[in-house]
Amino acid sequence: MKTAYKYGLGALVAFMGVTFTSCGDFEPTGYEPVPELPTVSNLKAEIARHDINLSWQLPSAKDITDVEIVLNGNTKNPIKLGASATSYTVVGQPLGEEGYYTVKVCYGDRYVSEGVTTTATLPEETLAGVNAPTASVNGRTVTLSWILPSAEGITGVRVYRGTDVAGAVSLPAGTTSYAYKSQPMDQELTYTIEVMYDTYYPSVPQQVKATVPYIAPKMGYLLTAEDFRDLPDDDERAAARWFSQQENAEFVTVEQLAELDVDIYPVIWVEIDRVGLEMGWQNLPAEFSSETSIAALKAYSANGGNLFLANMATQLTVPLGFVPDNMAPTVYGNGEGGSGDDVWVINPHLGWDFKDGGDQGYYDRAEHAIFAGITLEDPNGYGYDALPLIGPGQREDHNCLWDCNIYGRGQYADVIANFEAITGSMVLATWGHVRDHCVAGLVDFYATAEHGRCVAMGLAAYEWNQNSGMNPYQGNVEKLTENILNYLK
Repeated sequence: MKTAYKYGLGALVAFMGVTFTSCGDFEPTGYEPVPELPTVSNLKAEIARHDINLSWQLPSAKDITDVEIVLNGNTKNPIKLGASATSYTVVGQPLGEEGYYTVKVCYGDRYVSEGVTTTATLPEETLAGVNAPTASVNGRTVTLSWILPSAEGITGVRVYRGTDVAGAVSLPAGTTSYAYKSQPMDQELTYTIEVMYDTYYPSVPQQVKATVPYIAPKMGYLLTAEDFRDLPDDDERAAARWFSQQENAEFVTVEQLAELDVDIYPVIWVEIDRVGLEMGWQNLPAEFSSETSIAALKAYSANGGNLFLANMATQLTVPLGFVPDNMAPTVYGNGEGGSGDDVWVINPHLGWDFKDGGDQGYYDRAEHAIFAGITLEDPNGYGYDALPLIGPGQREDHNCLWDCNIYGRGQYADVIANFEAITGSMVLATWGHVRDHCVAGLVDFYATAEHGRCVAMGLAAYEWNQNSGMNPYQGNVEKLTENILNYLK
């Protein structure tokens, strides 16, 4: 019976004494005289390349219940081999270091024999490294290439940046290139390439250097028409027109999403605001809701890309995994709207009625980065400052947001705190007139290992083109959008 074990680094000991200790799960409660127990014999250590093959003979005894081996004095973690073991292979022993290997025999699940020890030393050697290593830069991706040596025993390649050996990437044998994405900009970086022999032994390291130039991050807008002027709704056309005039702004297609370098395109804006569109993400236009589109958005997000989902696009939080399937937006409007004399505002003071105490929480989100540089006002006399987004006149009442009362408060102080805990988010604003916690209209969903960050804006006050004339608060709509996109970069 032959077993292989990776050598564990530990203090080498020069003396292996006679020990009589418990073996297995039995622990004696008092002293018992231990007879002299038969040990293994003819213990040998033979070197085969980088392996150390141990072999021995077992004594002629009927009550042997196990054989254990101690590597380099690590008596706290003996390796149990089974009652019939007569060989063992040590792998990973450092080159040039003498190894100590002690074999003991266990009897009756109670006693262990004296250990028999042998030693072996793998010779020092210089292992051939890669040839002609190079580093090429494309955007923020550094691609390493090399030629493998003609040598036996190659089991892999490992690469790492700087001195971060612990963070090394292990590659299969035969690999001749590797791409590091999202590399730091404007600094010289050093990359190390090593050939691995017999799994544990690195070659002479070969290093290459590369510098990624500074690249200003861009923001993308998911365009589903040949030209933004061809978009089917006036609000979408107005939003895309404004976007086209911004610095480092670029329209992208669904087909481009999965391949985008998220460090160059860290945020994508998805804007859907159309009269008559039925509720439910499956009812969104196919350009957004098809399997291909959802997969592309997921791939972009999984790579660390951030999303701004506006208006009816907030429903995409379901298939993209920002909220559970049973927490899709349920407050929804898709009509022509109507006229009004008030100002539609959004309120970052969640739970205003509990500001001075109560059994629910008060959350002041007015200092969040997306509200920077915007003056909060109280044009309707609510008693607190809020963010005006659209003035009197014709307004399309296109809410697409969450009624938090549906989910209850759970173990939390209120329904907002419960919603945030379930979804991993921060609610930033509710309807302007709401003084408690009933709806979540502007939400910042945190990044996870599965997806990037997402800001979802589902409040009807966020309208890009007021049909009855110039919106006196259009500047706030634009500044808020600018802030959100910059926040997600």
